[in-house]
Amino acid sequence: MQILSGKAIMEQIVVGRLCFYRRPAPQVQLYAQNGWRQEINRFYQAQQTAILELNTFYQRALNQVGEGVASIFSIHGMLLEDHDYVETVRSLIQGQGATAEYAVQMAEISFTAAFAAMDSPYMQARAVDIRDISQRVLRALMGGRQILLMDEPAILVADEYLPSEVMDFDQRRLLGLITRKGSLDSHTAMLVRAYHIPAIVEVNVTAKCEGHLALMDGYTGSVYIDPEQEQLDQLRELYQANGRPKGLAVAR
Repeated sequence: MQILSGKAIMEQIVVGRLCFYRRPAPQVQLYAQNGWRQEINRFYQAQQTAILELNTFYQRALNQVGEGVASIFSIHGMLLEDHDYVETVRSLIQGQGATAEYAVQMAEISFTAAFAAMDSPYMQARAVDIRDISQRVLRALMGGRQILLMDEPAILVADEYLPSEVMDFDQRRLLGLITRKGSLDSHTAMLVRAYHIPAIVEVNVTAKCEGHLALMDGYTGSVYIDPEQEQLDQLRELYQANGRPKGLAVAR
């Protein structure tokens, strides 16, 4: 058994198999074959498609968890229309003859680096929002949408999760989320709390753990890889004695 430490977002306990979520990296062309005007139009069309998708997320979150959390997606919509962000994309297309895809990628890198360099943890967490909106525009440009289909209940592991990805996951089969990075101040964390999804961030879990059974202890922030039955029984008894959950959610 291996014990890893992290920071828990939710005080919940769950046991399940680890499944690694690998976000595909789009391959984009640098220089446009078409004129810059056509590339700028492509960007604006993709921007509007992304805004419509965000409006759908907003309405769903509004109905399910309320205005406070739903506002995440209205904020994302405003970021997509932010003057500096849009002008960065436009200048790369018009000034360098870049494709819309490449310009969006470069804007994402520039803005996420700027937020990550800020002193405030809250502002640092906004880098994830920039990645989220940029990836959504890229998918619209390239004609695809990333949806994770899970064959069985599992605990998902990734470097980080984007807020809109939480909305895309099949929560009927999602047992919990583990990230190697992440932040307790992020909009992803806010969504996780609102939807009561067990989650622990900053866990140094390696790819060799994929498919292994894991126990997430949201009270201590610990992740037990290949927990022994004795460990499961001890935790159950401990939390029953302290008035905490009377059972462990287990999926083998």
